[in-house]
Amino acid sequence: MEKALELIEQYGLSVVLLIGCLYALYQFFFFSIREVKNEFSKRHETLSSQLEGIKKELSELREKINLLIDRVKNR
Repeated sequence: MEKALELIEQYGLSVVLLIGCLYALYQFFFFSIREVKNEFSKRHETLSSQLEGIKKELSELREKINLLIDRVKNR
């Protein structure tokens, strides 16, 4: 506490408050970025796995359609 009072006495209240606010904003900003990055990476993994499942289903559907087309052509 004494150190804070010494800083206020040396630099003035407005400068110390400004630096404190900037530090708080810095911490909030980087905390938010880390949290958002983690959330996006989780969503990315989920959507990536869902996309792989959709790709497999589409390839199976494409094979079935090609088989039907071949059967219709051979009639």
